[in-house]
Amino acid sequence: MSGPWFGPGPSLAAGTDQAVSMLCDPCRDLFAVDQAASPYLVDWSQAFADLDPTQAAPVALVFKRSPYPDVVERWLLPDLADPRARRIVELHLSARLNNVLSIAGAHGVEMITRRHPDAALLAAVRRNLLTGLDDFSNMSLYFLHGLVQSAFGRDLSINARQTDGSLPEARGHGGATGGSKPRLARPGLALAVNIGQHLTSWGLVRLTQNGGCVVERLFRRETCLDLTRCCLTAEIADILAAVRSDLGQAADGVEAVGISLAATVMEGRPLPVAQFGLFAACSQGELDHAATAIAEATSRAFPGRPAALVNDGRAQALFAFHFAGGKAAAGGGHLLALRLGACPCVHCLDADGHSPPGFDEFGWLAIRAVPSRPGGPLFSTPRHPLSHYGLAAAAHELGLLTRYGLGIEDAIPFFHGRLTSDDPEAAREAAGIYRILGAHLAMLAAEVHAHRPLGAIMVMGSQANRLEGRAFAAFSDGYAAFAAGRPLVPATARRILVEEASAEAGLVGAAFAALYADPA
Repeated sequence: MSGPWFGPGPSLAAGTDQAVSMLCDPCRDLFAVDQAASPYLVDWSQAFADLDPTQAAPVALVFKRSPYPDVVERWLLPDLADPRARRIVELHLSARLNNVLSIAGAHGVEMITRRHPDAALLAAVRRNLLTGLDDFSNMSLYFLHGLVQSAFGRDLSINARQTDGSLPEARGHGGATGGSKPRLARPGLALAVNIGQHLTSWGLVRLTQNGGCVVERLFRRETCLDLTRCCLTAEIADILAAVRSDLGQAADGVEAVGISLAATVMEGRPLPVAQFGLFAACSQGELDHAATAIAEATSRAFPGRPAALVNDGRAQALFAFHFAGGKAAAGGGHLLALRLGACPCVHCLDADGHSPPGFDEFGWLAIRAVPSRPGGPLFSTPRHPLSHYGLAAAAHELGLLTRYGLGIEDAIPFFHGRLTSDDPEAAREAAGIYRILGAHLAMLAAEVHAHRPLGAIMVMGSQANRLEGRAFAAFSDGYAAFAAGRPLVPATARRILVEEASAEAGLVGAAFAALYADPA
């Protein structure tokens, strides 16, 4: 079967100025056989949205999430008799299923049409998402399938059926409410613990009467002392006992405990997946016991205190919303918060500071198709561009690591130094690399915006990623350049840098969650 051929990526640009435009005209015809296809999923979604409804066939994608509300996307499909169009439809529908699954979570998907289901199309989508789980993108689908099992207790299913009636109406995953003033966490002293893949930090966080916060103590340790085998279920009791011992008499003043995890948490319940992250070395029994183990360890170390468990992305978003001006910045829209950590740390809150139940695994979003090559994935994700290593990844794609003889860890200090130097050519080249990262943020924002209309995007800066004013200005320029001519990218969403925030943001957010859960 012949398929689309893709336009050049940034690596073929003559320099970073050309690269940031991403070299693709968003107005080109995606389905024209004589044109290279844009590799960007947002351009594909626009092309499908622009199809003539009198010539295209509608399809509803219904994501089953019982006991939570279904999510429904509706799309128009072109004539599948053309091999190129058929291949693009197979890839686009597969990407849509992957992306809603990554954010909202689901245990089943139904593709509903008024025509008899296309068996070959269903088979292709199933092949992309249910087999060859390391071939779909650069992030393994074994993890998402594990989340489905952990959250819903069943395997993911993908089916198709015909309807004689109306197709289900579109239903997004959460909408900005803004209908009432958000309830604030009560003032008080909370212990906040952030458990990361490698390091665990904790501190005493005091929320004040005037809505402020103060971090009174801050400590760190390795999450797993035995780095050859890490299973949080087995480690959590020792971690919290060490925290209690470290606090000494100060522990007596703790009124609530907030724990944020570098792992998926859905409505206060961890969703452990074997072979991944904090639960990589867990046995099945330890996976099944994870939620109970965390709750019991917290009760033993801090008896009688209310506790809250959240994902670390949500914790930092709570900080951005309540303590860094995020609510005002977003207006009546959603707030997207991002930290460029070892993995992208991302979360989205609505206008009242809440988020609907879901997986919220934004690092698994398919945002760019990559040319087919033996053993290569079909799509790339924000995993590398929006992580601590994003600058190195972009520079490598442009051939600049080789040109300057740099290692991965050298990229941030080297290119930040060139950005802030007095050499205009060096600064221009470095700015172009940051702009490429901003373009990838625009791709991520477009996927979130489709279900949660964004009013603002806040990026947490840190000493480690050196994302300060000048770097963020280039980053934001790249976002704007990519958004130009692409209506599905939220171009008007405010882009705000919170400098030197990421070290404490997650702790403050976890403390807020704990004191919010205990209003008395």
